[in-house]
Amino acid sequence: MAITNYTELQAAVASWAHRDVTQIVDFITLAEVRINALLDSRLAETETTLTATIGSRYIALPDAFNSLYNLWLTTYDPRREIQYVLPELLITTTSSGQPYLFTIDGANIAFERPADIAYTFTLRYQSGYDIATTATNNILTNYPDTYLFGALVESCLFSRDDPTIFEQKFQSAIERAQESEQKNKKLATFSSDPALVRRRMSNILTGDL
Repeated sequence: MAITNYTELQAAVASWAHRDVTQIVDFITLAEVRINALLDSRLAETETTLTATIGSRYIALPDAFNSLYNLWLTTYDPRREIQYVLPELLITTTSSGQPYLFTIDGANIAFERPADIAYTFTLRYQSGYDIATTATNNILTNYPDTYLFGALVESCLFSRDDPTIFEQKFQSAIERAQESEQKNKKLATFSSDPALVRRRMSNILTGDL
């Protein structure tokens, strides 16, 4: 049975579970939560442009935000990376100006100071998958077993059956997908973004975050 889209995935889960249950959508949703948390996919990396609101030190994160890679100030050329700090280490001020530090505060990017002009930024982040909305994605295309076995684990939990076998298959599928994604990400990094390589090497040597 081909598993190339959301409809086919639902049919596959129903077939493997040997039951036609209305909770299949829930099983897939719960599996996807785990996939988003466990799998660092290069194809989920994306960039978006953000604009500061004058007088505010907050900018809302994109709806599909899952995890952070980088934030750059793009108002001036060349763009400059804004340094990330842990929330408890962000020392704030009411004096407005150009931001140099930021953290993630709930559903927002929080800077150390309010913006004095409408600064522009580029945010690079990992977006979360939502197959119910997109119908398919690169994870389902390349690693359909992650979705299938993840959903079957949730099916077993719902029916009070032993999920051990499906959990083992899910973990193996995640490990294979992660290994493949990391290999491809390393190749892409060296070929397309040498500055990023230098920055990461510097962080390792200096201990900077």
